[in-house]
Amino acid sequence: MSSTRSGRHRRPSSSSSVPSNSLLKSIKEPPHNFFPSKDEFLRLVAVLAIASSVAVGCNIFFTLINRQPKPFCDSHNSHSPDSISDFCEPCPSNGECNQGKLECVRGYRKHGKLCVEDGDINETAKKLLKWIEIHLCEAQAQFLCDGLGAVWVREDDIWKELDGHDLVQNVGLDNGTFMYTKQRAMDAVGRLLETRTDPHGIKELKCPDPLAEHYKPVACCIRQWLSEHALIFFPVSTLLIGCTVLFWKVRQRQYISSRVEELYHQVCEILEDNALLSKRENGECEPWVVASRLRDHLLLPRERKNPVLWKKVEELVQEDSRVDRYPKLVKGESKVVWEWQVEGSLSSSKVRKKVEANKLKSTEGISINSDQLHRTLKAEPKALIF
Repeated sequence: MSSTRSGRHRRPSSSSSVPSNSLLKSIKEPPHNFFPSKDEFLRLVAVLAIASSVAVGCNIFFTLINRQPKPFCDSHNSHSPDSISDFCEPCPSNGECNQGKLECVRGYRKHGKLCVEDGDINETAKKLLKWIEIHLCEAQAQFLCDGLGAVWVREDDIWKELDGHDLVQNVGLDNGTFMYTKQRAMDAVGRLLETRTDPHGIKELKCPDPLAEHYKPVACCIRQWLSEHALIFFPVSTLLIGCTVLFWKVRQRQYISSRVEELYHQVCEILEDNALLSKRENGECEPWVVASRLRDHLLLPRERKNPVLWKKVEELVQEDSRVDRYPKLVKGESKVVWEWQVEGSLSSSKVRKKVEANKLKSTEGISINSDQLHRTLKAEPKALIF
């Protein structure tokens, strides 16, 4: 009985083990569509990234909008260590803080949480300083040059002249700001120029002499330099002028001497050629030449204004024994004529030799041409025979 019971009980356990194994396999091995594919997974990651970035951006945006800036700590409590806390910003330099608000002192403007120097005021102060410097230094330079003008100038007089100046009218600042700008300029003037107080307690200004030297006119500088170096300049300049004049005169004499010799040789050649030509043509040509016409022919227009030049030529011609000088009536007017003496002249033989040499060359050239022509005529019949 027991065996039968146990056998009965075993059968159902073996039959029930089949579904239990299939259940375990279904648990261990999920279906194929349980996990997402690779494309779906990348899509999911992209969506999550976009959503998270949008959420972070919105959080930062709303945080910045709703954020309240820290107020500034009061200036009257800035000296105490308890004034600096995490709930307020320390008041910057050149600023005044009251009830958490910042106001910059005059001459400075607000830039974020700082007070920086106002560029317009600074530039205007520099222009005022430059105007005062030019105004005072030019007056001091005139006093150093001519001894005229005031040396010390009252500060009030300067501001009176400056109030009506175009620089003040073009700045466009209010009265308080302009007064502060003037004070800035005066502080710089006190460091640049010389100051003093007169017996009445009025402040006066003066341009220092080294600075006024840069404002002197050129004529004044030259005049002062000449007066300081007069003992050296005038003797040296006189010596230079004298050397220049002496050198010019020597050069002029050398030029006149060489030019006179050149003109004298030209006159001799013209007179000699004219005399030989007259003799060769049997008196058809006059043997003499009018001296004034010869002068106008040889001299340049600028040389005719110098009478010394032709006068020296006449002196050389007068000393020459080969040339006769005598008056002659030419076309109803009395003229001084020069005539070359052909007979007994030493240079006439040279001229004759030159003429004969030229004639010999011309005859030789004609004979050579005739010989060549004769040879060519002899060669032509031979060519015909062949």
